[in-house]
Amino acid sequence: MFPQFGPTAASITKASTMVFRVGTDAHLYDDPEDVSIGPLLDSKFNSEKVEALKRLLALIAQGCDVVNFFPQVVKNVASQSLEVKKLVYLYLLHYAEKRPNEALLSINCYQKDLADLNPLVRAWALRAMAGIRLHVVAPLVLAAVGKSARDPSAYVRKCAANALPKLYDLRQEQTYGSIEELIGILLNDNSPGVAGAAAAAFNYICPTNLVLIGRGFRRLCEILPDVDEWGQIILIGILLRYAVARYGLPSRSSVGVSSENPSSFSKTISVNVDALPENRFGMTEGQVDDSTFISLLFSSYVEGQDEFLLRSNCTTKSSDFLESPGLSCGENHDVKILLQCTSPLLWSQNSAVVLAAAGVHWIVAPREDIKRIINPILFLLRSANSSLYVVLCNLLVFAKAMRKFVHKYEYRNKKFLGSRPCG
Repeated sequence: MFPQFGPTAASITKASTMVFRVGTDAHLYDDPEDVSIGPLLDSKFNSEKVEALKRLLALIAQGCDVVNFFPQVVKNVASQSLEVKKLVYLYLLHYAEKRPNEALLSINCYQKDLADLNPLVRAWALRAMAGIRLHVVAPLVLAAVGKSARDPSAYVRKCAANALPKLYDLRQEQTYGSIEELIGILLNDNSPGVAGAAAAAFNYICPTNLVLIGRGFRRLCEILPDVDEWGQIILIGILLRYAVARYGLPSRSSVGVSSENPSSFSKTISVNVDALPENRFGMTEGQVDDSTFISLLFSSYVEGQDEFLLRSNCTTKSSDFLESPGLSCGENHDVKILLQCTSPLLWSQNSAVVLAAAGVHWIVAPREDIKRIINPILFLLRSANSSLYVVLCNLLVFAKAMRKFVHKYEYRNKKFLGSRPCG
């Protein structure tokens, strides 16, 4: 409308942008290569080293490959400046896997930093060591993780748990026993953050060694609400698998009782993980194979207990493979604790956490208490379209089995779904 004011407005906008950028590192992204980074990395002044390292990280953020500066960066890991050391470790975490041989040259500096008074420095050193994917360094990394697993700082212990999958990926059989032992230690940690990271490591490394879960099952249930959301999803699945494997499929649950004829499944199949025979399914003592576990769980209530026992050649109830039949979740204190600790998660802001918690109640809660999961799942219908499909698939399963509970919500849900925009 007023073209004469155009240049003035553009100048004002540019000036205001420059004012807001004063005191920040935004200028690093304008032209990170406008200075010579190499000489700055070799400077004797920490301020120039910091400037060079920030420009390198800016280039990494923009997708540039700056691995050619690796030798110059790695020698600065011995710097006494905390800011320089932090930026060096950020660079090393990105490139240690690509240049493991050169990263190995500074292994002594990493080990020295593991004894630093600052827990952040100890955590950075551990993460850098775990990023060196060389078999020759695996014993050193294992020793570092073992030391960090008992560190007084919860952040360092969490980094130790996150380092275990990287160590496991090296596929050195002589370290497996030590890794599982460390997972057991970290699972018993009092910090929810550490326990969540340890659960992720357990699920990746030894998901069938449920004996590790049994040692601290109740404590894991109690800290479950304080674990981060994605850790909750993993930990809920682990605790549920242990509860079903250890105490059986409850006869009073919605899974244990058919919706058409509740009296048809009146017994419970239980797997004693502490007394599993070694040669029945090719498993070691205290472990439950995933495929076998699923087969036991579903065949026991799909085929019926008698046919299942005949087919499995387990005709006697005195076998050490089975516990006493008729055990329900209402009679077991551990399962009660699991249900109580997952109840608040039914109203989590994360839809995946809600579905995981609802799955626990669906499988082990008494059928008369299953209605508590209906409202939280229906509330998920307000989720984004990207997750709505998964929610509806789960809701369909619940609706088929609990028609009398879900029927009264049918009109309201049709009206709500009909008002949602398509796409």
